[in-house]
Amino acid sequence: MLARFRTIALSGLAAAFLAAQPAQARADEPLPRFEDPLCPGVVGLKQDAAETVVGMIRGNAEALGLPLASEQTCDANIVVAFIDDGADYLNRLVGQNSTLFFEMDRGEREALLAETGGARAVLRVRARSRDGMPIPRRENLSDIPMAEMWGAHSKIYTATRNDILSALVLIDRGAVTGLSLQQLADYATFRALTHRLPPASARSESIVSLFDEGAERPTGLTDFDRKFLATLYDGLPNLPGSARLAALEAATGAPFTE
Repeated sequence: MLARFRTIALSGLAAAFLAAQPAQARADEPLPRFEDPLCPGVVGLKQDAAETVVGMIRGNAEALGLPLASEQTCDANIVVAFIDDGADYLNRLVGQNSTLFFEMDRGEREALLAETGGARAVLRVRARSRDGMPIPRRENLSDIPMAEMWGAHSKIYTATRNDILSALVLIDRGAVTGLSLQQLADYATFRALTHRLPPASARSESIVSLFDEGAERPTGLTDFDRKFLATLYDGLPNLPGSARLAALEAATGAPFTE
């Protein structure tokens, strides 16, 4: 059964992604991942095609064992938007509403805006306690956000985790010629579910190379992608980043820990 298509106005995309992201990265912090139930939505396709893509994304999530929100009542936290020029859209947002980029570090923001190709992704990430309690954002140099909880000191797990709250995947309409809905849905799935991309040496083994110029286009999620996502979403979310990267390297054979 096709997932129910949720209509989303493109003009409202920026407002949906204005909530603050986490402050500067902490040493060895957990890799971001979704913990809330997923609710994909599509903008810019005809309804039949949009419903098909939504259903495929939900199918990918279900295969990974990730929780899904009710397709009848949920508000989209994964938005796949097919627009004329995603790079131009983001650059215009810099001037119109820079809050979208406010708490990205400079390198991450510049990398996002400099990304080439026919697709890109913006992920909202927020630090939460290991149990999912929100951690207030730092607003000044004197008031340091604090979250109180019971727990023992551990060298295996961290006291906080990084949750992907929502993902905006922008795909240029002009770049989809010759691509199947399955390829587009699988690309959107991978980009929405992870903040960490494969290293350059392994990029050709992943669906992330779908829009790379001159690359051989994968037909869908690859064996590399499935191992990557299964490992990223395995176990507790507050595993230190170094441990998660080592697990990704062991699972995929790619040099994540270099």
